[in-house]
Amino acid sequence: MTDPNPGFLELSIIVVTYNSRRHVRDCLESVQRAAGDIDHEVIVVDNASQDGTPGIIRNEFPKARLIANPENLGFARGNNQGISQSQGRYILLLNPDTVVLPKTLATLLEEINQSPETGLLGCRLLNADRSIQQSFGYEVSFWNEAVRKFFFNLWENHRFHPVGWVLSSLHSRKREVAWVKGACMLSRRQSIFDAKLMDETFFMYLEDADLCQRIRQLGWQVRYTPEAEVIHFGGGSVRSNPKRSALEYRRSQLHYFKKHLGDSSLKALKIYLGFKMRKNMLMVNFRQRVSWGAPGPLAEQKQFLRETLSLVRSFQ
Repeated sequence: MTDPNPGFLELSIIVVTYNSRRHVRDCLESVQRAAGDIDHEVIVVDNASQDGTPGIIRNEFPKARLIANPENLGFARGNNQGISQSQGRYILLLNPDTVVLPKTLATLLEEINQSPETGLLGCRLLNADRSIQQSFGYEVSFWNEAVRKFFFNLWENHRFHPVGWVLSSLHSRKREVAWVKGACMLSRRQSIFDAKLMDETFFMYLEDADLCQRIRQLGWQVRYTPEAEVIHFGGGSVRSNPKRSALEYRRSQLHYFKKHLGDSSLKALKIYLGFKMRKNMLMVNFRQRVSWGAPGPLAEQKQFLRETLSLVRSFQ
């Protein structure tokens, strides 16, 4: 994709919102404080929020440029809209459910300026209680996905402290990584346009890992620094429609495996997911027969499993 703007500002901050009223005010106020005297712009792309988010942007943050989409175009496409209209030499993709801590933006810019081989840089993400959140990862693969789900999620979901200690150790130093979480990632304008922006096939989930992979394939490094920190609350879109979010995650997972890992890995993933969905379907059928659980939620769960199984079967 051709870069329409050569980069007249130091920093462009892109925030894609969808029913983000709960967090967006704190996010943009934190950006204002952290930006200080950095020559910057803020572009908010709203994906047809129904909760008053666009009104908050227009009324309380008049200096931010608002792009109001008439429908939900997804996270990747929304970011691409903002990037295409940006003018910064560096581009920060930031989730609306974040709070940027003081000096974070200056630290990120200083770090990437000192490392000309770095095409994309991530920071340390913190949970609301200031505990560590997984901020980067290794190559996406069947094995690493299993480690993330069955090991690292013990910390995210259950605060299992031995896993927290491992995460704290891994996140304690600067390092080159395979991908950084898209809640906050700073890229060079050149690297992100060289990579032709985000892959809009990803509606949500794994678009960050895909972008990092393609930037690395072009010879750039993807790096992580613990010296810049952002609080990431997470889960806003998931809470508003958890089943849709879960289905979109599976769609993105299948697409990523096909795109980067090849037919054998995709086939293995489809076999695993097919087995998992059928097992869960048997459990739901059993619970319905013995009246174990409310009929409504069980029927919804069964429908979700059918939709996921249909997606897995039909995905080519």
